[in-house]
Amino acid sequence: MCLSFKYLPVLVILMSSTPRLKAQSFELDMGFRLVSELRDTNGVSVADYDQDGDMDIFLVSIHKFQEGNSQTWSRLLRNNGQNGFEDVTVESKLLFQNETLRDGWMGDRMGASWGDYDNDGYPDLFLSNDGGDELWHNEGNGRFKNVTQSSGVEGCLDCYSSNGLWWDYDLDGDLDLYVSDWLKTNRLHRNDGNGIFIDVSEFSGLDDEGKTWTSIPIDVNMDTYPDLYVVNDFGESRLFINQGNDRFSDSTRYYQLENLGDGMGIDVCDYDSDGNFDIYVTNIYDHLPNPFFVGSEEGIFTNRASELGIENTGWGWGARFFDADNDLDEDLYVVNGMKVINGRGDRNVFFENEDGIFNNISQSLGVNSISIGRGLEVFDCDNDGDMDMLVGNRETNLTLYKNNTMQTDELNKNWIQIELEGTESNRNAFGSIVEINLQGKHYYRHYSGANLFGQSIKPIHFGLAHHEFIDEISVTWPSGKKEYFPTLSANQEVKLTEGDTEVYSSNVVLGINESDALINIYPNPFDKQIILRFPENTFGQVNFRLISTSGQVVYHEFLQKPYSAMLDFSNTKLRSGLYYYQLEIGEYTSTGKLLKK
Repeated sequence: MCLSFKYLPVLVILMSSTPRLKAQSFELDMGFRLVSELRDTNGVSVADYDQDGDMDIFLVSIHKFQEGNSQTWSRLLRNNGQNGFEDVTVESKLLFQNETLRDGWMGDRMGASWGDYDNDGYPDLFLSNDGGDELWHNEGNGRFKNVTQSSGVEGCLDCYSSNGLWWDYDLDGDLDLYVSDWLKTNRLHRNDGNGIFIDVSEFSGLDDEGKTWTSIPIDVNMDTYPDLYVVNDFGESRLFINQGNDRFSDSTRYYQLENLGDGMGIDVCDYDSDGNFDIYVTNIYDHLPNPFFVGSEEGIFTNRASELGIENTGWGWGARFFDADNDLDEDLYVVNGMKVINGRGDRNVFFENEDGIFNNISQSLGVNSISIGRGLEVFDCDNDGDMDMLVGNRETNLTLYKNNTMQTDELNKNWIQIELEGTESNRNAFGSIVEINLQGKHYYRHYSGANLFGQSIKPIHFGLAHHEFIDEISVTWPSGKKEYFPTLSANQEVKLTEGDTEVYSSNVVLGINESDALINIYPNPFDKQIILRFPENTFGQVNFRLISTSGQVVYHEFLQKPYSAMLDFSNTKLRSGLYYYQLEIGEYTSTGKLLKK
């Protein structure tokens, strides 16, 4: 449970350790393969569909649905909070999926996009297909209801819908839907606010015919209204500028965003932390290298892919920028492939960003498998503060790479995860810009959740390297409102709500002397020790209990009015996994979660 606190200056005492060299590390999670089962997968996306505080996964099976063949089922995997997942497709009522789809050359089903289109707090799910789309409403009880026909977003039987994008293009506070189509014109569905969507594709000028794989919103001209970059196969990708009156204009050449290759995937980052967002597009390399359009203060983009060494990945598909090693800058992972012949094909590629210079370290990390990669998502699946990688593949199993950087890198331990909630803006806050200030240096994230064959609702992750505090966080919401949030300690997930400058934190709050005061618990997840940091005005004996998920007290200690305390679990036989703690100070009691590595 997340609790609110009013800002108080808090110091965190770190355990001493012998400095070591940086060491990124990923390992293949074989247990996940046993749960997921699927071999042929296009889209992968994540969201906390049941609102229990951790990321769940939806996987899109390529094949036409057959009730008697589980290999054809798209699947919903619920995060059990104990470093694992369970298949809840049947229980959620998502099993009986579109059976009218035709047999497509790339597959019947393509993408899965999470978005709370009715702002009720529960993520809904749009599925893009070859031969008819689907919209599933989250009922809030763990179940979904098919509302495709009643909502008006069913598409058509001869459509080839490759991707769905949730965004609030008209800034009215609810999510609209843009559907990319590889065969027909793209479609813009305006959310009418009552569960009904209106097709405004032709009127808006977004009925592009460019054989589109995906698209991403980005406010290029900084007028608050989100613009749209559309990635096209067999033709030019296009930038459409939002005019603010439900109409868009093609301004691709003005902003120098021409991509004449066979475009596939896309992602947005700020790789050099200059406050100007950059755009990366994956192509079929044999036809044209991947462009990396670097933004400038003037608003014009320059392709620097060749200079930075990230233009050649092969037959590119999904791409994600993220801070894999928590060292402050964003790294890049690209999944590739079309065919594997005699053990030869395109390898997935990981580029480490070292102060604005990208290095291919795929082989040393062991994440350069030969496969036919498709969808890609990065998220913190085990709540340990570093980002894991989930890859959808054709002809092979799904791949989940667990990030072990937190265990192997003593230099870059710190991080923060930021969940956003819009009030005046759309509830998911898609279109927000988050900025953090670390001792005068600023770092930025553009939040849309969008990617090839999917869209996710997930916390925004910043690696903080050695920094124990964030001096300030600012959020520019889709509404145009910019808000500032006070100093925060590292290594926690916080929730920021539009119009409310209080912070909702995973740390503990106790009412002490009739005022809110923060008790900081660090690190979480922990290995052998934790530090408890109390406000100076803490009074009375502290009763600390650590409780297993079965309800058994596995550790108990009384602390005599400490200002700070260290609890050592080295001599206990605690297994890895989720625990609950209980703190009692006088008449005050508070509980929370701790994760054992």
